[in-house]
Amino acid sequence: MKLYYADGSLKYSGEGEDGNPAGQGIAYWETGVIWYKGEFSQGKPNGWGEMYFPSGRIRYRGEISDIKFCGYGTEFYENGHVKFTGTQKKSHYFFYGTRNYIEGCLYNIDGSLKYEGTFKGTKNYKYNVGVEYLADGRRVLHGFIRK
Repeated sequence: MKLYYADGSLKYSGEGEDGNPAGQGIAYWETGVIWYKGEFSQGKPNGWGEMYFPSGRIRYRGEISDIKFCGYGTEFYENGHVKFTGTQKKSHYFFYGTRNYIEGCLYNIDGSLKYEGTFKGTKNYKYNVGVEYLADGRRVLHGFIRK
């Protein structure tokens, strides 16, 4: 099945059901660059897949539910470095640039490890129990009980 934008450029190519993307497929930005490839359900990315920036660089690889990063996956900065690898849950704040991390590793834009552990909160990267890595090499423990 193929779907097209109003200007005639390819919007989707892959399996479908009732005129909607379903099963394996590829969705494109209007520029022709892939924005998602993977599993679809009821016309939306759902299952395992990869999302891409408009530049064509990978943005996310992992589990997706209703277009949101959900479950285990790896998120990338646009420069190609890993931003986060681990588990996330759905957040209605997703499209405003925030994530809802549960557990994993968060990296700086240069690829260095920033934090490893669990997270709390619904709109940002609040550390829970884990280790934060500072630029000067020091480590800061979060949420551990000291005796």
